[in-house]
Amino acid sequence: MKKILLLISFIGIMTSCSDDLTDKNVDPKKPTITKAEYLFTNAQKKIVDQMVSTSVNNNVFRLFAQQWAETTYPNESQYDLTGRKIPDNHFNAFYRDVLSDLFESKSMIESQSAMTDSEAVIKENKLALIDVLEVYSYSILVDTFGNIPYSQAGDIIKYPLPVYDDAKTIYKDLIARLIKDEAVFKKNAASPNFGNADIIYSGNAASNLKWAKFVNSLIVRLSVNISDVEPDYAAVQLQAALTNGVLSSNADNTKLVYLTTTGNQNPLYTDLVASNRTDFVPAEPFVAAMDAVGDPRMVKYFVNDTPIPVLPAGRTFIGGTYGEANVYSSSSHLTKTFNSQTYPGTLFDYAELQFLLAEAVEKNLIPGGSAQAKKYYDAGITASMLDWGLTAADATAYLAKPKVDYNNVQSGATWKEKIGTQAWFALYNRGFEAWTSYRRLDFPVLKAPTSAINKNILTVPVRYTYSGKEQSVNGTNYTKAASDIGGDKMNTKLFWDKY
Repeated sequence: MKKILLLISFIGIMTSCSDDLTDKNVDPKKPTITKAEYLFTNAQKKIVDQMVSTSVNNNVFRLFAQQWAETTYPNESQYDLTGRKIPDNHFNAFYRDVLSDLFESKSMIESQSAMTDSEAVIKENKLALIDVLEVYSYSILVDTFGNIPYSQAGDIIKYPLPVYDDAKTIYKDLIARLIKDEAVFKKNAASPNFGNADIIYSGNAASNLKWAKFVNSLIVRLSVNISDVEPDYAAVQLQAALTNGVLSSNADNTKLVYLTTTGNQNPLYTDLVASNRTDFVPAEPFVAAMDAVGDPRMVKYFVNDTPIPVLPAGRTFIGGTYGEANVYSSSSHLTKTFNSQTYPGTLFDYAELQFLLAEAVEKNLIPGGSAQAKKYYDAGITASMLDWGLTAADATAYLAKPKVDYNNVQSGATWKEKIGTQAWFALYNRGFEAWTSYRRLDFPVLKAPTSAINKNILTVPVRYTYSGKEQSVNGTNYTKAASDIGGDKMNTKLFWDKY
């Protein structure tokens, strides 16, 4: 990992004197020239910002996963997405802020010519890394909305109103692109890519293998997602990714470490500390589930600080009522861990990978049977605990608990319930992937709150509705997309959400 070494600002170098009156129309404070590296860095940071933010204008996935609850304004926990135009903001964050910068960075790099052999290799590495971030961005968009603009996205001159492509077709193309990118990283492993402009893995030669592991792990994620509708295809892609090498420990986690400087701080710090607000508390469904098994991660996730809430008998912590307004002092709170300006933002970690692999075994995508699934399941729990500052001994003791032990048939829990519940715990603070795991496994069992049911929203949303602006500006393509997926509703399942 590499701390941010570059400020995310584009510096224009257009200050020469001239008698040309057209210069009077140029704002000297707004750049007209930038570098591919600046665009890449900005896109990379914007991706992480969007995925880790807890601003209800941008990211409500922790709420959808019922890991957090709201205090004063519970609208988003009641599944009101349109009041703050949340789908529009998520859509814009990736298309306008991320993908547009990646497209422009790629165009600038592709136009470079007359270079040495070593420079040509670095160029190839840069283009592969840009492609990986494009693929990641599209995967999030598909997993949020379903069918999305893809084949015609990026060229606003040629395609001002892009069509929406079939989500499953996009998925397969994303995996094919990742396979090509991974081959480039392996082939050019001795050469750097973006250098310090890569603010996740540093961009040096060693980072190519880190990115290759991320790519293969992302293939695992996409393959497990698609496995219920394309099991044979998913098995082939997943097994190849495993052979090529995935994240091998927490040391490989795909994280961006933020800075203390304004604009480069973790968005959580902005939302939870700088705003001087107390808008969030842990959600009772999540807290109660962890308390029921005596999960040692609770002390890393929650705190009973002043004023100390009144706890029910036998409880260590208590969460806020999900879907309702809560009095901040009446529940446990989020730990101060999230208050650090430099707290890392995570796109993928080893714990998530292990739970995906445990699921893959149970779905017969990879061999090994229940014994192998247990190894992955245990490894996922252990990796999560170590990443949160607990010890291997803590993990061992926890894994021996009857309600946690993967082999304990007396619990009556299915493999989906076991993996789903523990992935939910491990994916704390990674709301999008916690929500995705829930949608894929249907565990833990989450229910829409009474306030949402009263609005005739009977289930936990399984997708965002499309951007309101798209509905008005790109209406013809929006209407077709909505029809193709079965209706632009929050309860319309994505193509891979078969069960």
